[in-house]
Amino acid sequence: MRKYKKTIWGSSFLLFVLIVSLLYPLYGPSDFDKIYFLYDDKGDLVGVPPIPPSSYYLLGTDRNGESILLMILYGAKFTILIALCVTILRVFVGGILGILFSLWLKPLLLVIKDYLLVYKIVPPIIITIVLMGRVSFYMEDAIYGIILYQIVVLAIVGIPSVIVTTSEIIEELSKKSFILTSYLMGGTHFHVLKRQIKPFLTSYGILIGIQQLLNTFILIMYLGIYKIYIGGISKENVRGLELLNSNSKEWAGLIGQNFDEFYRTPYLVFTPLICYFILILIVTMIKKELEEAWDINSLAYKTKKRKSKKSQKKQTESKTTIVAADFTLQKEMS
Repeated sequence: MRKYKKTIWGSSFLLFVLIVSLLYPLYGPSDFDKIYFLYDDKGDLVGVPPIPPSSYYLLGTDRNGESILLMILYGAKFTILIALCVTILRVFVGGILGILFSLWLKPLLLVIKDYLLVYKIVPPIIITIVLMGRVSFYMEDAIYGIILYQIVVLAIVGIPSVIVTTSEIIEELSKKSFILTSYLMGGTHFHVLKRQIKPFLTSYGILIGIQQLLNTFILIMYLGIYKIYIGGISKENVRGLELLNSNSKEWAGLIGQNFDEFYRTPYLVFTPLICYFILILIVTMIKKELEEAWDINSLAYKTKKRKSKKSQKKQTESKTTIVAADFTLQKEMS
């Protein structure tokens, strides 16, 4: 268990944040403690939104008078669960297709790889913006329908990379002697997949999933900056002006909806941005620890364990000594 200390602590923290967010309706107001004017205990006017972080509001309020802290707690469940759903779809569908093309439909694999090359050339954000543009407007009481559509789009964008990665892993494993021996003894593709390849795909699949989770977080953050919010748009009336905000209050949406206020009220952007970076940092930390524990690099191929600096130094010195001796011997012989 000590080997997975960071993974356990990181996963526990994410689970805690998710539970707190899911329980928000039990303790948090639906209007996120919205105010139009802030008064002190004496009834004197203290300020108007946006209110900077203070004893009244720990993380401040936005221009609409809603608490940043409460919105972060509310939107955490959408930030984490949507990324997890997208990741599961990517790994499940892409993994199955990668296995099928690598083992049973191998003649089509080269054609599929050429077709999927488009997804490597064209940035995923461009494809996602084009597909999500049709739901980037105000739709009343349609948040879950929009989220479902956006999950499917985000999953489709990432499936090609999972197919290519899975096929490359199986192709590399197929060169191993124990798999070649199994085929020579009459083993079928299904037998080889079940007995020889499956144990490797389990560890590889987890690491591919974590990488896809990171990719999803980053892609959603870019969408928020481009004003495409997960869950659609809500119209907020602020002092007679209609502002378009994130309907789900997920963290990338909070960054995007307040991005124009960065120079005047930077805390509106920095607060959800720091939360988002912490989230990405935790997932990255988990990924690196699992790679080191399972001795697998980021390309999902087996690697040799890193040698200590002392052993490397001794090996270098020994090589240098041998070369010097050989050179001296050759010189004397000449």
